[in-house]
Parts: sequence; structure tokens; C-alpha cells
Amino acid sequence: MILGAREIGSDIVLRQNTTLGINAPADLNAKPRLRDGVQVGAGAVIVGDITIGEGAIVGANAVVTRDVAPYTIVGGVPAKVIGQVERNA
Repeated sequence: MILGAREIGSDIVLRQNTTLGINAPADLNAKPRLRDGVQVGAGAVIVGDITIGEGAIVGANAVVTRDVAPYTIVGGVPAKVIGQVERNA
């Protein structure tokens, strides 16, 4: 695991072989933020000054370079929205 995040919330699940960090050496502070309840699949890459919203799910081996809205499921290379998380009432 390579871990370089600006903020990591509570109840986060980070699976093996994930990468969080910068996407260009020019800005060493451009690191991702993971809000509460985020789940990150094995082998996922999350880079840049982006925010992964509360309760979002990042699929295995996804490459995320843009913000992910809360309670959204993303996957693929580059990551795209593939679903929504059902919230418990």
C-alpha cells in the first residue's frame, strides 16, 4: 500500500495494494481526501487533489482522478460512475 492522503475519515475500508497520493511531482500537497464510510477495492489508485464522498465505493483496480460524489460506486480505468449506494433510512 502506498499512502499519501490529505484526510482520511472514520470507518474507511482500504483493501490491499491500494495507492493514494499525488498525480504530479509539481504539487506535493495535491493529495486525496476520503470521507467517512468510504470503501476502496484492492489495487485501486486514487490520485490528485480530489475528494471521495461519504459512503462511496471505489471498485477493485479502478483509477480515480476526479471527485466522487457521496454514496456513488465507481469503477474502471479511468473510473466512471457505475451505480449508487442504497442508504439505510
